[in-house]
Amino acid sequence: MGRWSGIENCVPLSFSSVAIGAFARRALRLARDELVEATRDGANMLAPRLCLVCNRGAEQGLFCAEHALGIGPDPPRCGRCDGPLPGSFPDGERCATCRREPRGPSRTLALGDYRDSPSLRECVLALKHGGRRDLADPLAALLALRWQKGLAHLTGDSKGVWRPLAPREIFVPVPLHPFRRLERGYDQAQLLARALADHLGLHAAWALKRTSDSLPQGSPGCASRAANVRGLFRVRWRQHARVRGAHVWLVDDVVTSGATLEECARALRRAGAKAVDAIVLAHAGGRGSGGVADAER
Repeated sequence: MGRWSGIENCVPLSFSSVAIGAFARRALRLARDELVEATRDGANMLAPRLCLVCNRGAEQGLFCAEHALGIGPDPPRCGRCDGPLPGSFPDGERCATCRREPRGPSRTLALGDYRDSPSLRECVLALKHGGRRDLADPLAALLALRWQKGLAHLTGDSKGVWRPLAPREIFVPVPLHPFRRLERGYDQAQLLARALADHLGLHAAWALKRTSDSLPQGSPGCASRAANVRGLFRVRWRQHARVRGAHVWLVDDVVTSGATLEECARALRRAGAKAVDAIVLAHAGGRGSGGVADAER
């Protein structure tokens, strides 16, 4: 009967097989997610809820009192990069760096400071280095609240109503270095972007790709942050139509100097994005002690 048969009179057999395979994989993934959710709900009914980080009792939510996370860092914060400001500055004022060099995303939102929040730092390290990909969804739920809170503040709307800057809003993860993805077995920014989009009823797109394999940021022998990532990202050619005219939200785990977000934003604007903002788990420019090398790698 050749390449055409049965009810597939209008579809090549090879194409049908691919479509059926993709549908089957998606159905299995959805069934798996439903089973995990049902198992978690059943366990919560039969046993006390445990903290996702330390497995101790969690009276409310998904974290214990020690690892409870806030929705946004303490003010005052820079209205562009979300970095800390001196206490005498009004919240939302721009920091000296953003006034001098207003580059990168127009607005960055973070859950908190990497240095000043031990619980957030533990969550970030567990997600990145502890194989705890199950933390992506609860952390994305907090990011969704941060997104709603930040945008209500940005628009001055006390009711929390967000008026989009473009007809389409999409979440785009910052691509992980291929060595790191091979080492971890997953891309944490991609997991966060997918879960965040699901929580907000929006869409995620894997629109960016690396043009070369530079050294990971913070590695020994690495050039300056800006030089190490200059020209490193571009929009995938099949994603140009999706990016053009859209309000794009870059998603990442930690922002340090902002060089990576700046290069990603440049690539997206070059492809026609109407606006580019960013949302991250932690800002590594906070006050206090503690290094950020482990979070960068």
